[in-house]
Amino acid sequence: MMIRSRILASLVAPLLITAVIPLYAVKEVEMPDNFGSAEWALNNWSESVNYLRYIARDDIRGEFEQRAADERLEAWESFWAAVDKQNGTLEQESRAQYFQRIRYANENFGSILLPGWKTEMGETWIRLGPPDWRDRYAMRGAGRNLEVWNYMDSRDTYLVFMDRTGVGDYDLLNYGAMIEEVYFY
Repeated sequence: MMIRSRILASLVAPLLITAVIPLYAVKEVEMPDNFGSAEWALNNWSESVNYLRYIARDDIRGEFEQRAADERLEAWESFWAAVDKQNGTLEQESRAQYFQRIRYANENFGSILLPGWKTEMGETWIRLGPPDWRDRYAMRGAGRNLEVWNYMDSRDTYLVFMDRTGVGDYDLLNYGAMIEEVYFY
């Protein structure tokens, strides 16, 4: 009888932990009020360059990493000026929008293991912006949830996310539907 109790306890404890942790544990990311600004970027250079992963090619980010401290402000401002020019937006509008999307992703799509901006939902939100509509489907029998995002632009793209683990960490099932190279610069 004592052996059964120990076996049962060893099986139930991990299940309880995995059921409770998702309710409380989301990878937090500190984002100060000036997040994304030139001042913030200069004080957090490696981190700011890392955040450009969805908008700048690897070679551009590599060049940024190699910049001397006295060249960084000019490089940062030139990069965002080029993005604004390509997008036809006002000065610093693209930068503000990009970092606002990162902030939103961190606040809404974080998981136990990853901050929101590094999840597949977060990446999609940052690259493509908010979808035109979102639908959620509870797959009770399978214990998995689906979320479908639709972007009604010229491609009329449907993106399907599945929570394979049941802890809110959604995987993009049809990654090919999203343009991977959505680089502006």
